Amino acid sequence: MTRFRIALTALAALGLGSGLQAQDNAAKDGGRATSGGHSKGAFMAAYDANGDGKVSDDEFKAGREAKYKTFDLNGDGKVEEAEYVAEYTGRLDAQIARHRAMQIKQTYVRYGVLDTDKDRNMSLAEFHESGSRMFKRLDSNEDGVVDARDPADHY
Repeated sequence: MTRFRIALTALAALGLGSGLQAQDNAAKDGGRATSGGHSKGAFMAAYDANGDGKVSDDEFKAGREAKYKTFDLNGDGKVEEAEYVAEYTGRLDAQIARHRAMQIKQTYVRYGVLDTDKDRNMSLAEFHESGSRMFKRLDSNEDGVVDARDPADHY
């Protein structure tokens, strides 16, 4: 593996590289992302630079050029396979990190709900209390069994 490819792999692992930080910040700040699916809505979000609800050919080309530059990690005007993959890897890693952080935060919230006496120790009784609420919501016909006859779909 060349030193260049090793450096690109390291950049991807660290979530570094030109364009990655800007994309991550744009996503956090509610800014426009340059990817997000293949729908017309994603296309409009990515390329409608002036927010007028239309994408001109000039806007499209400018957006594509800006996106291309995010792939060109070494700035040589060409995008090697390793650069392209490293840019995506960095973006994906940042997305996964944001999702993980949100889920961990939510885990603390759920624990706070389960620990009803707020002593920072969830007892089996507290855990069962939460489970009982779940069961009662799903056993909507109150026959003591959760099955297909219960119309409730969520707890």
